[in-house]
Amino acid sequence: MIITIVGASTTGTYLAKYLSDEQMDIYIVDKDVNKLLALDTEYNLMTVVGDGTVFATLRQAEVEKCDLFISVTNVAERNIVACGMAKSMGAKMTVARVDRNDYLEQDNQTVIQKMGVDKVIFPESLIARGIIESLNHSCFRFWYEFQKQELIMVGIRLEDNTPLTYKYLRELNQYHDLFHVSVIRRDFRTLIPNGNYILMPNDILYLTTSEKHLPEVVELTGKQAYDIKKIVVARTGKITELLLEYAPKHLHFTVIEQDINMARELSRLFPSVDIIHGESSEFEVLNEAGIAQADAFIALEDSSQGNILSCLTAKDLGVKKSIAEIERSQFFNMAESFNIGTILNKQVLMADAVFQLLIDAGAISSKCLVLPDAVVLRLDIKPGAKITSSQVKDLKIPEEITFAGFIRENQARLVNGQTTFLPGDTVLVVCLQGALQKAQKLFR
Repeated sequence: MIITIVGASTTGTYLAKYLSDEQMDIYIVDKDVNKLLALDTEYNLMTVVGDGTVFATLRQAEVEKCDLFISVTNVAERNIVACGMAKSMGAKMTVARVDRNDYLEQDNQTVIQKMGVDKVIFPESLIARGIIESLNHSCFRFWYEFQKQELIMVGIRLEDNTPLTYKYLRELNQYHDLFHVSVIRRDFRTLIPNGNYILMPNDILYLTTSEKHLPEVVELTGKQAYDIKKIVVARTGKITELLLEYAPKHLHFTVIEQDINMARELSRLFPSVDIIHGESSEFEVLNEAGIAQADAFIALEDSSQGNILSCLTAKDLGVKKSIAEIERSQFFNMAESFNIGTILNKQVLMADAVFQLLIDAGAISSKCLVLPDAVVLRLDIKPGAKITSSQVKDLKIPEEITFAGFIRENQARLVNGQTTFLPGDTVLVVCLQGALQKAQKLFR
């Protein structure tokens, strides 16, 4: 499969990194030769120096043979033009990054598709919807649904003095019908646990469970479910506007904005929203915004450090739920160590959206979710596959791999040591980066 990416920005680089893991032929196009040199030495891909809206450049990237063409420059109009040109030259599927909500409207989608753009992705919209998802599930840092909510992967921090704390996983057999621990984040490391792992306070557990067992999972991990109604948001901008537009009507927002003109504009657009002019990291401003009565705080500043600081201040003032947009990956560990809460990143969300497009189109059937330093794969079991030879407890499974759950006859199920897989099952496999080939061998 041939994939062409136009734009070697942070988003383009992130997409190239994860798509190259699928052993596809990746071209990445950009005017900046220095960006491309850095990519060429680090990843298994081909670079083309040039403009993605120039025919000669696109021909050099073999667009006429391209299965997927993605344009993610910072200018939406250039991305649309590039996709249109690529489509006319023979690209099978085209995806453009856009920067306005009107591109998502159905009538406009029809026009854009006639121009040769099969799908548009608006990263700010993904962030806004991710925030609402997080507000809807107050106890969890992470939420992902498989098979129409029958199987759910959640991320949750383990509190001290719970029935799970300081226990070996092998001691928790009485809970194997409730959840499966797929991944542990501990001390900035991503771990695939086995029965000899001890669960520790402050571990971030990625659990596979079902909707009906969520209340028990919350209780066992020491959390408490609560409703979110009052929310303080730091900074206006595209994400804030989309959040206010998408959010359920029962939520009450107060927005803090340092720029007086932007504050006035938001007040004009959303007259029912309380707007506070000031700096979100200052106690006086937060107090004016009613932080003591807030159920959640959302930090959307341009600075990752600023968002971390604002969330810390809000938590010190008693806010239960904090959500931060962290654009720079080097600050992920810092946010995690300070127990910030939900962390959202445009690149990760956009990569997930692209992978889902590939799955829907039948171009790939393996990767369906990106976790910190790990991936979740959907692998179908063929007749005669090694994985059907015995019960899970007797399989020789590499330590970098675990099974999060499986789907049999459209029914989602959890995995335990006595599980025996059958041909036709679809298995959710979690593996650390670099272990994808080992995981696929089990299914041959």
